[in-house]
Amino acid sequence: MLNLYRAATIAAGPIAGVALRRRASRGKEDMSRLGERFGRASASRPPGALVWIHAASVGEALSVLPLVERMLNALPKGHVLLTTGTLSSARLMKGRLPERAFHQFVPIDRPDAVCRFLDHWLPQLAIWVESELWPNLLRDTHRRQIPTVLVQGRMSAKSYRYWRWARRLIAPLLAGFDQVLVQTQADANRFRDLGAVQPMVTGTLKYAAPV
Repeated sequence: MLNLYRAATIAAGPIAGVALRRRASRGKEDMSRLGERFGRASASRPPGALVWIHAASVGEALSVLPLVERMLNALPKGHVLLTTGTLSSARLMKGRLPERAFHQFVPIDRPDAVCRFLDHWLPQLAIWVESELWPNLLRDTHRRQIPTVLVQGRMSAKSYRYWRWARRLIAPLLAGFDQVLVQTQADANRFRDLGAVQPMVTGTLKYAAPV
């Protein structure tokens, strides 16, 4: 099913490009940084170790700020790349990220964009937040043998019902994570049923995030 999804995203590639440019013309994307959505970085990769954290939007991005600090403390010469997919989160992170951490927009889930993104950044570790799972991006990250961790994983009953229908798509993605850390026991049960290997209940980072 992953191969079918990949083929569909390749076929729909031109449509995705048009849709993104239309969103940018309406102020829903940053026109000056639109290349990032196609995997074209707007910054050079810094030397040394690079940890990549992906958070969907404002809430998730705020919740991982303490984790960003811990990563930087653990890697005195390393850097943290934070990706999000919304304009509001990008604007907020501009004034919140510490030195040696920086923001880029996550690429659209199209194989060529994903390849450009990973070729440029070459992260040593990928951390995904909560439940936004992009199949092409995750699959290619796993194929490059980049260690991946899901933190504060969350799976609502509605999302669980959807993913059960698409279990053949999500199961290999979840099984590819080196660690799956979830918020509640209910989340652990749902992630396990969908293919995650030994999910651990660790709670949420949100309460530790600065307001």
